[in-house]
Amino acid sequence: MTEAIERIVVALDAASELRTTIETAARLAARWRVPLHGLFVEDEELICLAGLPFASQVTLAAGREPLRKDHVEDHSRAFAEGARRQLGAAAGRHGVEWSFEVVRGPLTADTLGDVGHDLVVAGAATRPIGSHFRVASRWWSLIATIGRPVLLARRDWDTGGSVLTLLHGCDPRSARALEIAAQIAGFYSRTLTVTGAFDPSGSEDFAGWVSRLLEGHSLRLQTEPATIEPTALEERITELDCRLLVVEANKNEVQPQDLRKHFAQLSCDLLVIH
Repeated sequence: MTEAIERIVVALDAASELRTTIETAARLAARWRVPLHGLFVEDEELICLAGLPFASQVTLAAGREPLRKDHVEDHSRAFAEGARRQLGAAAGRHGVEWSFEVVRGPLTADTLGDVGHDLVVAGAATRPIGSHFRVASRWWSLIATIGRPVLLARRDWDTGGSVLTLLHGCDPRSARALEIAAQIAGFYSRTLTVTGAFDPSGSEDFAGWVSRLLEGHSLRLQTEPATIEPTALEERITELDCRLLVVEANKNEVQPQDLRKHFAQLSCDLLVIH
């Protein structure tokens, strides 16, 4: 089985940390030898709010002042231009074709177009406000809305680490998630741990199914029962030096708030595959 990724789409906005997100997307595009497409998403709700006569903002420098639509749009264009330059520089370093566009949110499957085998990369972390406070990343909502693999990036690829995959069973959907996870593991550490919700008495069948699907991949492979309790999962991620957690999810059942509750505090990247 070969899961063809045809394009890497990197979702960008004014609130997210961009360096790690863009670097992750560019490296994956180079490894898969596919184009890299940047989508800078303007905050439609903020722009609409700025158009209201009572809208105001408070800053340390000026105190309270009107929140003007033209100022919000100017700042958005400046952030978009900065993101475009960063994307172009990363694409140049890794020798990949790239493109860039600005859209007004929210980001949907229709916005992405009809490329059926995109992998979307977005930032798991936002830029800090002051010394400590951060707002939640808007990109968790992508998991339930676009129906394509979504990678939430937070860890530098230079730090290495293994890939851990959580599967529901032995079916074509699980096979798709497993194949993508194996390809990414092959790009970097070549270490892949596959966990599944299976009866331990039948663990040889699960292990055999995984081995057959990944025949031809040069990987250090191990299979084990699934660990989904948050504390145990975090401990296992630390033990494995996991840099990427791959989760199989059903688009019709997955709730972004549930995934965020369980996985937002983890130190690794998260890839959700429908």
